[in-house]
Amino acid sequence: MNNLINVLYGKNEYLVNEKLKTEIKKHDVEDININRYDLLETNSDDVLEDLVTISFFSNNKIIIIDNFKELLNLREDNLKDWINYMKNPNPDVFLYIILNDLISEEFKIGKSIMQYAKLIEVKDIKGNELEKYISDYLSESKYEIDNKALKELTIRTSYDLNLIMQELEKLMLYKIENKTINLIDVEKLVSRNLEENIYELTNNLLKGGKSKTIEIYYDLLVNNEDPIRIINNVSNRVRQLIHTKLLINKSFTQSDIKDHFNISSGQAYYLMKDSKDVSLELLENILRKLTELDYDIKTGRLDKKLGFEIFILGV
Repeated sequence: MNNLINVLYGKNEYLVNEKLKTEIKKHDVEDININRYDLLETNSDDVLEDLVTISFFSNNKIIIIDNFKELLNLREDNLKDWINYMKNPNPDVFLYIILNDLISEEFKIGKSIMQYAKLIEVKDIKGNELEKYISDYLSESKYEIDNKALKELTIRTSYDLNLIMQELEKLMLYKIENKTINLIDVEKLVSRNLEENIYELTNNLLKGGKSKTIEIYYDLLVNNEDPIRIINNVSNRVRQLIHTKLLINKSFTQSDIKDHFNISSGQAYYLMKDSKDVSLELLENILRKLTELDYDIKTGRLDKKLGFEIFILGV
């Protein structure tokens, strides 16, 4: 094992790329000698040729490879060339392989990685650490964000750190003078999508906040959202909360729930938190009423727009 072949692996794309930047800084290599390849777009033979080619501009170069698992589709002869490179890498090249998770040793290329590469795991941020990470990031640049703004930012970005950092760039530029980000700034600059609106609508519905729930519903109607689609999405959210409560009762952890629903760690954290804040009886009652509402609308007994509003007032 040596530092010429490095594997960075982790679920969070933003954190993996941040770690990659840190690794690259360790080497005295100019940008012109850094090449990044995606094996979904580039022939693996072309990448291999670059790996074995001596740099004409400096002593060293860096090559980064995304979607490395595409090598599993290669024929035996072509794969053998990669395994041979792993055994005898070009001493002038620092290779960084980017993976979501490690390739099983059942595959030859996976076994070669375990034998010849330096493995660098990039752990995801746990849900309860996300807000602190954002605050610390802003603090390094002498910015502040209040708690309501921070909460709203994470909701509107579905706890996606990559998206959060993109939105923070806009917010920081917008508040470059006083460097304090508040709720109004987030509401003005960070747009909502249907998922975030459904999340807030459902949470307010479960808390008994009828006026706020209707306000969000009207906003969705203004944006030409179909009431049937809204009802279906709220039903799915309630089912997910019920499902989560049952998993928690079976001693599922945050990591287990993240994997079960194929969501981020942040989403899993808040899903568990929200499910604990409401009774199973209330969730089942609301789901039953939503099912009845859906039937009444589809059989023509109720107008879909008015029907959901009546439902909100009756919860």
